[in-house]
Amino acid sequence: MTVIFISIHIEKSPVAFPLASAVLKTAVEKFTGLKDCRALLEEFFMPQKASDIADRLIKTGASFFGFSVYTWNASLVIETARVLKERMPDAVIFAGGPQVTAVPGEFRKTGLFSFIVEGEGEGIVPGRLLGSAAHESIEFDFSKSASPYAKVLSEKKYSGVLWEVSRGCPYNCAFCYESRGCASIRTISEQRLIEELKLFRKMEIEKIWVLDPTFNHNKKHAENVLQMILKYNPDAHYTFEIRAELMNETLCRLFSELDASLQIGLQSTDEQVLKSVNRSLDKVKFAQKCKLMSSWGLTYGIDLIYGLPFDSIDKFCESIDFAVSSGPNNIDIFPLAVLPGTELAEKADRYGLNNEGFPSYTITGNAGFPAGDLRKAEAITSACNSLYNKEQAFPWFETILKTLELPASALFERYDADSDYGADIIDFLAREFKKAGKEALFQLFESFILWSRTAEAAFANQGTAFQVSLCRKPEQLDELINTDPETFLARHPNDKMKKYQIIFDGEELYIY
Repeated sequence: MTVIFISIHIEKSPVAFPLASAVLKTAVEKFTGLKDCRALLEEFFMPQKASDIADRLIKTGASFFGFSVYTWNASLVIETARVLKERMPDAVIFAGGPQVTAVPGEFRKTGLFSFIVEGEGEGIVPGRLLGSAAHESIEFDFSKSASPYAKVLSEKKYSGVLWEVSRGCPYNCAFCYESRGCASIRTISEQRLIEELKLFRKMEIEKIWVLDPTFNHNKKHAENVLQMILKYNPDAHYTFEIRAELMNETLCRLFSELDASLQIGLQSTDEQVLKSVNRSLDKVKFAQKCKLMSSWGLTYGIDLIYGLPFDSIDKFCESIDFAVSSGPNNIDIFPLAVLPGTELAEKADRYGLNNEGFPSYTITGNAGFPAGDLRKAEAITSACNSLYNKEQAFPWFETILKTLELPASALFERYDADSDYGADIIDFLAREFKKAGKEALFQLFESFILWSRTAEAAFANQGTAFQVSLCRKPEQLDELINTDPETFLARHPNDKMKKYQIIFDGEELYIY
Protein backbone atom coordinates (compact mmCIF):
# COMPACT_ATOMS: atom_id res chain seq x y z
CA MET A 1 0.00 0.00 0.00
CA THR A 2 1.26 3.48 -0.91
CA VAL A 3 -0.40 6.54 0.55
CA ILE A 4 0.38 10.09 -0.55
CA PHE A 5 -0.12 12.95 1.93
CA ILE A 6 -0.65 16.13 -0.06
CA SER A 7 0.11 19.73 0.93
CA ILE A 8 -1.05 22.61 -1.25
CA HIS A 9 0.69 25.74 0.05
CA ILE A 10 -0.55 29.27 -0.52
CA GLU A 11 2.84 30.34 -1.93
CA LYS A 12 6.50 29.42 -2.08
CA SER A 13 8.19 30.72 1.07
CA PRO A 14 10.18 29.43 4.06
CA VAL A 15 6.92 29.03 6.01
CA ALA A 16 5.63 26.56 3.40
CA PHE A 17 6.51 23.45 5.39
CA PRO A 18 4.27 20.33 5.17
CA LEU A 19 3.88 19.82 8.91
CA ALA A 20 0.42 18.21 8.87
CA SER A 21 1.46 15.75 6.17
CA ALA A 22 4.72 14.99 7.97
CA VAL A 23 2.85 14.31 11.22
CA LEU A 24 0.49 11.88 9.47
CA LYS A 25 3.35 10.18 7.62
CA THR A 26 5.09 9.58 10.96
CA ALA A 27 1.90 8.31 12.61
CA VAL A 28 1.26 5.83 9.78
CA GLU A 29 4.83 4.57 9.78
CA LYS A 30 4.74 4.06 13.57
CA PHE A 31 1.39 2.23 13.53
CA THR A 32 1.97 -1.48 14.06
CA GLY A 33 -0.85 -2.56 11.76
CA LEU A 34 0.61 -0.74 8.76
CA LYS A 35 4.14 -2.10 8.53
CA ASP A 36 3.79 -2.64 4.77
CA CYS A 37 2.42 0.84 4.13
CA ARG A 38 4.66 3.31 2.32
CA ALA A 39 3.84 6.94 3.12
CA LEU A 40 5.07 9.70 0.81
CA LEU A 41 4.71 13.48 0.74
CA GLU A 42 3.81 15.61 -2.26
CA GLU A 43 3.80 19.40 -2.21
CA PHE A 44 2.19 21.92 -4.53
CA PHE A 45 1.76 25.68 -4.57
CA MET A 46 -1.15 27.94 -5.43
CA PRO A 47 -2.35 28.58 -8.11
CA GLN A 48 -1.45 25.26 -9.78
CA LYS A 49 -4.14 23.63 -11.91
CA ALA A 50 -6.06 20.71 -10.47
CA SER A 51 -5.34 18.66 -13.60
CA ASP A 52 -1.59 19.21 -13.22
CA ILE A 53 -1.69 18.19 -9.55
CA ALA A 54 -3.71 15.09 -10.41
CA ASP A 55 -1.30 14.15 -13.21
CA ARG A 56 1.65 14.19 -10.80
CA LEU A 57 -0.21 12.24 -8.13
CA ILE A 58 -1.28 9.53 -10.58
CA LYS A 59 2.31 9.10 -11.75
CA THR A 60 3.34 8.09 -8.20
CA GLY A 61 1.47 4.81 -8.64
CA ALA A 62 -0.31 5.28 -5.32
CA SER A 63 -3.99 4.54 -4.78
CA PHE A 64 -4.48 6.34 -1.44
CA PHE A 65 -4.46 10.16 -1.38
CA GLY A 66 -4.88 12.37 1.69
CA PHE A 67 -5.30 16.15 1.51
CA SER A 68 -4.64 18.75 4.23
CA VAL A 69 -7.34 21.37 3.75
CA TYR A 70 -7.37 25.05 4.75
CA THR A 71 -9.52 28.00 3.69
CA TRP A 72 -7.05 29.04 0.99
CA ASN A 73 -6.83 25.67 -0.77
CA ALA A 74 -10.28 24.13 -0.19
CA SER A 75 -11.64 24.84 -3.68
CA LEU A 76 -8.49 23.51 -5.34
CA VAL A 77 -8.53 20.36 -3.18
CA ILE A 78 -12.13 19.60 -4.18
CA GLU A 79 -11.38 20.17 -7.87
CA THR A 80 -8.24 18.00 -7.68
CA ALA A 81 -10.19 15.24 -5.93
CA ARG A 82 -12.80 15.43 -8.71
CA VAL A 83 -10.14 14.99 -11.41
CA LEU A 84 -8.53 12.12 -9.49
CA LYS A 85 -11.87 10.37 -9.07
CA GLU A 86 -12.60 10.67 -12.79
CA ARG A 87 -9.24 9.19 -13.77
CA MET A 88 -8.93 6.69 -10.87
CA PRO A 89 -12.46 5.63 -9.83
CA ASP A 90 -11.13 3.08 -7.32
CA ALA A 91 -8.74 5.48 -5.57
CA VAL A 92 -9.18 6.08 -1.86
CA ILE A 93 -9.29 9.86 -1.41
CA PHE A 94 -9.61 11.42 2.02
CA ALA A 95 -9.32 14.90 3.51
CA GLY A 96 -8.71 16.47 6.89
CA GLY A 97 -7.46 19.66 8.46
CA PRO A 98 -9.09 22.78 9.96
CA GLN A 99 -11.46 23.42 7.07
CA VAL A 100 -12.72 19.84 6.93
CA THR A 101 -13.14 19.64 10.69
CA ALA A 102 -15.12 22.88 10.68
CA VAL A 103 -17.49 21.99 7.81
CA PRO A 104 -17.29 18.23 7.22
CA GLY A 105 -20.68 18.25 5.51
CA GLU A 106 -19.39 20.50 2.72
CA PHE A 107 -16.85 17.82 1.81
CA ARG A 108 -19.07 14.79 2.33
CA LYS A 109 -21.76 16.13 0.02
CA THR A 110 -19.28 16.30 -2.87
CA GLY A 111 -19.23 12.49 -2.95
CA LEU A 112 -15.52 12.61 -3.78
CA PHE A 113 -13.99 11.46 -0.50
CA SER A 114 -13.85 7.89 0.80
CA PHE A 115 -13.67 9.24 4.33
CA ILE A 116 -13.37 12.55 6.16
CA VAL A 117 -10.98 13.18 9.03
CA GLU A 118 -12.47 15.38 11.76
CA GLY A 119 -10.01 16.41 14.44
CA GLU A 120 -6.47 15.21 15.03
CA GLY A 121 -5.49 12.90 12.20
CA GLU A 122 -2.85 10.96 14.12
CA GLY A 123 -5.59 9.16 16.03
CA ILE A 124 -7.81 8.53 13.00
CA VAL A 125 -5.91 8.07 9.73
CA PRO A 126 -3.86 4.94 10.60
CA GLY A 127 -6.97 3.01 11.62
CA ARG A 128 -8.96 4.13 8.59
CA LEU A 129 -6.14 3.08 6.27
CA LEU A 130 -6.09 -0.30 7.98
CA GLY A 131 -9.72 -0.58 6.89
CA SER A 132 -11.02 -2.07 10.10
CA ALA A 133 -13.95 -0.52 11.94
CA ALA A 134 -12.31 -1.67 15.15
CA HIS A 135 -9.32 0.52 14.39
CA GLU A 136 -11.07 3.63 13.11
CA SER A 137 -9.92 5.51 16.17
CA ILE A 138 -6.69 4.67 18.00
CA GLU A 139 -5.34 5.92 21.29
CA PHE A 140 -3.28 9.06 20.73
CA ASP A 141 -1.16 10.88 23.31
CA PHE A 142 0.18 14.12 21.87
CA SER A 143 2.78 14.55 24.60
CA LYS A 144 4.35 11.21 23.65
CA SER A 145 3.94 11.47 19.89
CA ALA A 146 6.93 10.83 17.64
CA SER A 147 8.74 13.76 16.07
CA PRO A 148 7.84 14.23 12.38
CA TYR A 149 10.92 16.21 11.34
CA ALA A 150 13.92 13.90 10.94
CA LYS A 151 12.78 11.88 7.94
CA VAL A 152 11.17 14.83 6.14
CA LEU A 153 14.25 17.01 6.52
CA SER A 154 16.49 14.17 5.33
CA GLU A 155 14.46 13.80 2.12
CA LYS A 156 14.23 17.45 1.09
CA LYS A 157 15.99 20.72 1.85
CA TYR A 158 13.90 23.31 3.67
CA SER A 159 15.01 26.78 4.80
CA GLY A 160 12.17 27.09 7.32
CA VAL A 161 10.00 24.85 9.49
CA LEU A 162 6.83 25.04 11.54
CA TRP A 163 7.86 23.90 15.01
CA GLU A 164 5.00 22.62 17.12
CA VAL A 165 5.72 22.94 20.85
CA SER A 166 2.15 22.70 22.14
CA ARG A 167 -1.48 22.27 21.11
CA GLY A 168 -4.59 23.96 22.40
CA CYS A 169 -5.38 27.47 23.56
CA PRO A 170 -6.51 28.72 26.99
CA TYR A 171 -8.49 31.57 25.46
CA ASN A 172 -11.89 31.50 23.82
CA CYS A 173 -11.74 34.10 21.04
CA ALA A 174 -15.03 33.86 19.16
CA PHE A 175 -13.44 34.35 15.73
CA CYS A 176 -10.86 31.57 16.17
CA TYR A 177 -11.16 27.80 15.93
CA GLU A 178 -8.03 27.02 17.97
CA SER A 179 -9.61 26.63 21.41
CA ARG A 180 -12.53 24.65 20.00
CA GLY A 181 -10.09 22.18 18.53
CA CYS A 182 -8.70 21.60 22.02
CA ALA A 183 -9.16 24.00 24.92
CA SER A 184 -6.59 22.28 27.15
CA ILE A 185 -2.90 22.96 26.66
CA ARG A 186 -0.79 19.92 25.78
CA THR A 187 2.96 20.17 25.51
CA ILE A 188 5.73 18.07 24.01
CA SER A 189 8.43 16.47 26.15
CA GLU A 190 11.55 18.49 26.81
CA GLN A 191 13.77 15.72 25.41
CA ARG A 192 11.94 15.70 22.08
CA LEU A 193 12.16 19.50 21.80
CA ILE A 194 15.90 19.36 22.47
CA GLU A 195 16.44 16.69 19.82
CA GLU A 196 14.42 18.72 17.31
CA LEU A 197 16.46 21.85 18.03
CA LYS A 198 19.66 19.89 17.48
CA LEU A 199 18.25 18.54 14.21
CA PHE A 200 17.25 22.00 12.98
CA ARG A 201 20.76 23.24 13.69
CA LYS A 202 22.34 20.27 11.91
CA MET A 203 20.10 20.76 8.87
CA GLU A 204 20.85 24.51 8.84
CA ILE A 205 17.22 25.59 9.17
CA GLU A 206 17.24 29.39 8.94
CA LYS A 207 13.71 30.30 10.03
CA ILE A 208 11.53 28.61 12.64
CA TRP A 209 7.88 29.48 13.29
CA VAL A 210 6.98 28.38 16.81
CA LEU A 211 3.45 26.94 16.80
CA ASP A 212 1.91 27.88 20.11
CA PRO A 213 -1.15 30.20 19.95
CA THR A 214 0.02 32.13 23.02
CA PHE A 215 3.63 31.20 23.69
CA ASN A 216 3.95 33.16 26.94
CA HIS A 217 0.65 32.09 28.51
CA ASN A 218 2.62 29.80 30.82
CA LYS A 219 5.64 31.96 31.62
CA LYS A 220 7.65 29.11 33.15
CA HIS A 221 7.14 26.89 30.10
CA ALA A 222 8.05 29.80 27.82
CA GLU A 223 11.23 30.47 29.80
CA ASN A 224 12.22 26.78 29.61
CA VAL A 225 11.70 26.63 25.83
CA LEU A 226 13.67 29.85 25.29
CA GLN A 227 16.52 28.53 27.41
CA MET A 228 16.54 25.34 25.33
CA ILE A 229 16.68 27.39 22.14
CA LEU A 230 19.56 29.48 23.47
CA LYS A 231 21.48 26.37 24.45
CA TYR A 232 20.87 24.11 21.43
CA ASN A 233 20.04 26.29 18.42
CA PRO A 234 20.39 30.04 19.04
CA ASP A 235 21.35 31.09 15.50
CA ALA A 236 18.09 30.61 13.57
CA HIS A 237 15.40 33.28 13.30
CA TYR A 238 12.33 32.48 15.44
CA THR A 239 8.77 33.80 15.20
CA PHE A 240 6.46 33.62 18.23
CA GLU A 241 2.84 34.56 18.92
CA ILE A 242 2.54 36.23 22.33
CA ARG A 243 0.31 38.38 24.52
CA ALA A 244 1.92 41.71 25.30
CA GLU A 245 0.24 41.95 28.70
CA LEU A 246 2.02 38.76 29.85
CA MET A 247 5.55 39.96 29.07
CA ASN A 248 8.05 40.53 31.88
CA GLU A 249 11.72 41.42 32.28
CA THR A 250 12.88 37.78 32.24
CA LEU A 251 11.09 36.94 29.02
CA CYS A 252 12.28 40.17 27.40
CA ARG A 253 15.87 39.35 28.33
CA LEU A 254 15.63 35.84 26.90
CA PHE A 255 13.97 37.02 23.69
CA SER A 256 16.61 39.75 23.33
CA GLU A 257 19.34 37.10 23.18
CA LEU A 258 17.69 35.57 20.10
CA ASP A 259 17.04 36.68 16.56
CA ALA A 260 13.29 36.68 17.12
CA SER A 261 10.08 38.31 15.94
CA LEU A 262 7.06 38.52 18.23
CA GLN A 263 3.52 38.84 16.89
CA ILE A 264 0.75 40.25 19.10
CA GLY A 265 -2.96 39.81 18.39
CA LEU A 266 -4.51 43.12 19.46
CA GLN A 267 -7.43 42.83 16.95
CA SER A 268 -9.33 45.92 18.23
CA THR A 269 -9.20 48.47 21.02
CA ASP A 270 -12.95 49.01 21.36
CA GLU A 271 -14.44 47.54 24.54
CA GLN A 272 -17.77 46.55 22.97
CA VAL A 273 -16.10 44.95 19.96
CA LEU A 274 -13.70 42.98 22.13
CA LYS A 275 -16.42 41.83 24.52
CA SER A 276 -18.41 40.40 21.59
CA VAL A 277 -15.50 38.07 20.75
CA ASN A 278 -14.62 37.13 24.38
CA ARG A 279 -11.59 39.39 24.64
CA SER A 280 -10.58 42.33 26.81
CA LEU A 281 -7.85 44.94 26.82
CA ASP A 282 -6.09 47.02 29.43
CA LYS A 283 -4.72 49.78 27.20
CA VAL A 284 -2.43 51.19 29.87
CA LYS A 285 -0.87 47.82 30.61
CA PHE A 286 -0.58 46.96 26.92
CA ALA A 287 1.24 50.23 26.22
CA GLN A 288 3.53 49.71 29.21
CA LYS A 289 4.48 46.23 28.04
CA CYS A 290 5.15 47.46 24.51
CA LYS A 291 7.41 50.13 25.98
CA LEU A 292 9.19 47.41 27.98
CA MET A 293 9.73 45.33 24.82
CA SER A 294 11.03 48.38 22.98
CA SER A 295 13.48 49.12 25.81
CA TRP A 296 14.93 45.63 25.27
CA GLY A 297 15.19 46.20 21.53
CA LEU A 298 12.69 43.46 20.68
CA THR A 299 11.12 43.18 17.24
CA TYR A 300 7.35 42.90 17.54
CA GLY A 301 4.31 43.32 15.33
CA ILE A 302 0.62 43.92 16.05
CA ASP A 303 -2.37 42.26 14.35
CA LEU A 304 -5.72 43.99 13.80
CA ILE A 305 -9.03 42.68 12.44
CA TYR A 306 -11.71 44.92 10.97
CA GLY A 307 -15.36 43.99 10.54
CA LEU A 308 -15.89 42.31 13.94
CA PRO A 309 -19.31 42.64 15.62
CA PHE A 310 -20.08 46.27 16.57
CA ASP A 311 -16.99 47.46 14.68
CA SER A 312 -17.11 50.55 12.47
CA ILE A 313 -14.71 52.55 10.35
CA ASP A 314 -14.23 55.06 13.19
CA LYS A 315 -13.48 52.32 15.73
CA PHE A 316 -11.11 50.68 13.25
CA CYS A 317 -9.23 53.96 12.83
CA GLU A 318 -8.97 54.32 16.62
CA SER A 319 -7.48 50.82 16.77
CA ILE A 320 -4.89 51.72 14.12
CA ASP A 321 -3.97 54.90 15.98
CA PHE A 322 -3.43 52.97 19.21
CA ALA A 323 -1.43 50.25 17.43
CA VAL A 324 0.92 52.80 15.87
CA SER A 325 1.37 54.56 19.21
CA SER A 326 2.54 51.22 20.65
CA GLY A 327 5.65 51.39 18.46
CA PRO A 328 5.53 48.03 16.62
CA ASN A 329 7.89 47.13 13.80
CA ASN A 330 4.91 46.15 11.67
CA ILE A 331 1.11 46.25 11.76
CA ASP A 332 -0.72 43.41 10.00
CA ILE A 333 -4.39 44.11 9.28
CA PHE A 334 -6.99 41.62 8.07
CA PRO A 335 -10.69 41.69 7.24
CA LEU A 336 -12.74 39.40 9.44
CA ALA A 337 -13.17 35.85 8.18
CA VAL A 338 -16.30 34.28 9.70
CA LEU A 339 -14.72 30.84 9.93
CA PRO A 340 -17.10 27.89 10.18
CA GLY A 341 -17.00 26.01 13.44
CA THR A 342 -16.27 29.16 15.43
CA GLU A 343 -18.59 30.82 17.92
CA LEU A 344 -18.78 33.86 15.66
CA ALA A 345 -20.05 31.77 12.76
CA GLU A 346 -22.82 30.41 15.00
CA LYS A 347 -23.81 33.97 15.95
CA ALA A 348 -23.35 35.48 12.48
CA ASP A 349 -27.07 36.09 11.96
CA ARG A 350 -27.43 37.72 15.37
CA TYR A 351 -24.60 40.13 14.58
CA GLY A 352 -25.57 40.63 10.95
CA LEU A 353 -22.20 39.36 9.72
CA ASN A 354 -22.51 38.93 5.99
CA ASN A 355 -19.67 37.04 4.36
CA GLU A 356 -18.56 35.49 1.08
CA GLY A 357 -19.19 31.96 2.30
CA PHE A 358 -17.22 28.90 1.29
CA PRO A 359 -14.26 28.86 0.99
CA SER A 360 -12.94 32.28 2.18
CA TYR A 361 -15.81 33.43 4.49
CA THR A 362 -14.47 37.02 4.28
CA ILE A 363 -16.77 39.69 5.72
CA THR A 364 -18.80 41.68 3.18
CA GLY A 365 -20.47 43.93 5.74
CA ASN A 366 -22.18 44.19 9.09
CA ALA A 367 -24.60 46.62 10.73
CA GLY A 368 -21.93 49.18 11.63
CA PHE A 369 -19.50 48.42 8.83
CA PRO A 370 -21.25 48.59 5.43
CA ALA A 371 -19.52 47.53 2.23
CA GLY A 372 -18.41 51.08 1.40
CA ASP A 373 -16.62 51.43 4.73
CA LEU A 374 -15.02 48.01 4.28
CA ARG A 375 -13.51 49.26 1.03
CA LYS A 376 -12.27 52.32 2.90
CA ALA A 377 -10.71 50.08 5.56
CA GLU A 378 -9.06 48.03 2.83
CA ALA A 379 -7.58 51.22 1.34
CA ILE A 380 -6.28 52.33 4.76
CA THR A 381 -4.77 48.86 5.23
CA SER A 382 -2.98 49.14 1.88
CA ALA A 383 -1.66 52.58 2.82
CA CYS A 384 -0.44 51.26 6.18
CA ASN A 385 1.43 48.47 4.39
CA SER A 386 3.14 50.95 2.07
CA LEU A 387 3.74 53.86 4.42
CA TYR A 388 4.51 51.99 7.65
CA ASN A 389 5.41 48.33 7.04
CA LYS A 390 7.33 48.39 3.76
CA GLU A 391 9.01 51.65 4.69
CA GLN A 392 9.97 50.20 8.11
CA ALA A 393 8.82 53.53 9.48
CA PHE A 394 8.54 52.66 13.18
CA PRO A 395 11.65 54.68 14.26
CA TRP A 396 10.35 57.97 12.89
CA PHE A 397 6.61 57.62 12.27
CA GLU A 398 5.35 58.79 15.67
CA THR A 399 7.57 61.88 15.61
CA ILE A 400 6.25 62.85 12.18
CA LEU A 401 2.64 62.36 13.32
CA LYS A 402 3.21 64.65 16.30
CA THR A 403 4.87 67.26 14.07
CA LEU A 404 2.02 67.17 11.54
CA GLU A 405 -0.54 66.99 14.39
CA LEU A 406 -2.28 64.06 12.72
CA PRO A 407 -3.43 60.62 13.92
CA ALA A 408 -1.92 57.70 12.02
CA SER A 409 -5.21 56.72 10.39
CA ALA A 410 -5.63 60.23 8.94
CA LEU A 411 -2.15 60.14 7.41
CA PHE A 412 -2.90 56.72 5.91
CA GLU A 413 -6.14 58.09 4.43
CA ARG A 414 -4.27 61.06 2.97
CA TYR A 415 -1.67 58.78 1.47
CA ASP A 416 -4.37 56.65 -0.16
CA ALA A 417 -6.03 59.78 -1.57
CA ASP A 418 -2.76 61.34 -2.74
CA SER A 419 -2.72 62.04 -6.47
CA ASP A 420 0.78 60.60 -6.70
CA TYR A 421 -0.06 57.43 -4.74
CA GLY A 422 2.75 54.90 -4.99
CA ALA A 423 5.49 57.48 -5.50
CA ASP A 424 8.38 57.82 -3.06
CA ILE A 425 7.15 58.30 0.51
CA ILE A 426 9.46 61.27 0.94
CA ASP A 427 7.70 63.18 -1.85
CA PHE A 428 4.32 62.52 -0.22
CA LEU A 429 5.56 63.66 3.19
CA ALA A 430 7.11 66.78 1.68
CA ARG A 431 3.67 67.77 0.41
CA GLU A 432 2.13 67.07 3.85
CA PHE A 433 4.71 69.23 5.62
CA LYS A 434 4.00 72.02 3.14
CA LYS A 435 0.24 71.74 3.75
CA ALA A 436 0.90 71.98 7.50
CA GLY A 437 3.08 75.05 7.01
CA LYS A 438 6.09 73.22 8.39
CA GLU A 439 8.20 72.81 5.26
CA ALA A 440 11.16 74.37 7.11
CA LEU A 441 11.32 71.20 9.23
CA PHE A 442 11.15 68.77 6.35
CA GLN A 443 14.87 68.59 5.52
CA LEU A 444 15.47 67.35 9.04
CA PHE A 445 12.91 64.55 8.71
CA GLU A 446 14.04 63.72 5.20
CA SER A 447 17.53 63.07 6.56
CA PHE A 448 16.06 61.02 9.41
CA ILE A 449 14.16 58.82 6.94
CA LEU A 450 17.14 58.45 4.60
CA TRP A 451 19.35 57.49 7.54
CA SER A 452 16.82 54.85 8.65
CA ARG A 453 16.57 53.45 5.12
CA THR A 454 20.34 53.28 4.73
CA ALA A 455 20.86 51.59 8.08
CA GLU A 456 18.22 48.97 7.22
CA ALA A 457 19.87 48.38 3.84
CA ALA A 458 23.26 47.94 5.51
CA PHE A 459 21.88 45.44 8.03
CA ALA A 460 20.29 43.46 5.19
CA ASN A 461 23.46 43.46 3.06
CA GLN A 462 26.35 42.56 5.30
CA GLY A 463 29.70 43.84 4.06
CA THR A 464 28.22 46.25 1.49
CA ALA A 465 28.93 49.97 1.88
CA PHE A 466 26.09 52.47 1.40
CA GLN A 467 26.41 56.22 0.95
CA VAL A 468 23.87 58.80 2.10
CA SER A 469 23.79 62.60 2.39
CA LEU A 470 22.40 63.88 5.70
CA CYS A 471 21.92 67.29 7.33
CA ARG A 472 22.93 65.99 10.77
CA LYS A 473 25.10 63.22 12.14
CA PRO A 474 23.29 59.84 12.23
CA GLU A 475 23.61 59.55 15.99
CA GLN A 476 22.03 62.99 16.34
CA LEU A 477 19.14 62.08 14.04
CA ASP A 478 18.37 59.10 16.26
CA GLU A 479 17.43 61.57 18.99
CA LEU A 480 14.31 62.43 16.98
CA ILE A 481 12.78 59.13 18.11
CA ASN A 482 12.12 60.67 21.53
CA THR A 483 12.61 64.40 20.89
CA ASP A 484 10.32 66.99 19.31
CA PRO A 485 11.89 68.86 16.35
CA GLU A 486 11.96 72.25 18.10
CA THR A 487 13.99 70.88 21.02
CA PHE A 488 16.21 68.98 18.59
CA LEU A 489 16.96 72.13 16.53
CA ALA A 490 17.81 74.08 19.66
CA ARG A 491 20.23 71.33 20.63
CA HIS A 492 21.66 70.85 17.13
CA PRO A 493 21.54 74.11 15.12
CA ASN A 494 21.39 73.96 11.34
CA ASP A 495 24.27 72.09 9.74
CA LYS A 496 25.47 71.56 6.17
CA MET A 497 24.67 68.44 4.18
CA LYS A 498 27.39 65.83 4.52
CA LYS A 499 28.01 62.45 2.91
CA TYR A 500 28.30 59.39 5.15
CA GLN A 501 29.30 55.81 4.37
CA ILE A 502 27.47 53.07 6.25
CA ILE A 503 28.60 49.44 6.48
CA PHE A 504 27.57 46.48 8.64
CA ASP A 505 30.20 43.77 9.22
CA GLY A 506 27.86 41.27 10.86
CA GLU A 507 28.41 42.57 14.38
CA GLU A 508 28.80 46.36 14.29
CA LEU A 509 27.36 49.15 12.16
CA TYR A 510 30.17 51.48 11.08
CA ILE A 511 29.63 55.10 10.03
CA TYR A 512 32.35 57.03 8.19
